[in-house]
Amino acid sequence: MEQRELHCGDLIKRISDIMEREGNQKMQALDITHAQMKMLLILYHTQDGSATLKELERYFHVAQSTTAGIAARLEKKRLLEGYGDPQDRRVKHVRITQEGRKLCLNAREIMEEGERRLLAGLDGQEQQQLKALLQKVYNTLK
Repeated sequence: MEQRELHCGDLIKRISDIMEREGNQKMQALDITHAQMKMLLILYHTQDGSATLKELERYFHVAQSTTAGIAARLEKKRLLEGYGDPQDRRVKHVRITQEGRKLCLNAREIMEEGERRLLAGLDGQEQQQLKALLQKVYNTLK
């Protein structure tokens, strides 16, 4: 098949797919998926280690059922715990557990390695330019 020049959107999608696939392969050793790790990291970096499922749904731009499924699998692994909102029983909160925090620390090197691999072909100035341009595109689209 003839190789054609790809559009920027296609390149970004393919890069994202490669990063996610490699991340999932490396996270297998920790018995966790890339998506589960991203949720844990978001909770890890919140002030009290918790968020509502609705907040996570908006952050990840995914369906409520997807967010709830990821949270349920993490809850089974005892990496987070779910609890209801005392003011509104329809709202579900999740909080990272101590085991989840430990996993985040262990996974940090794997994620940093992926970032280094992504940027390995660029010098320092090019890395900063790429980050700035991607942020600018993201800000325009959101």
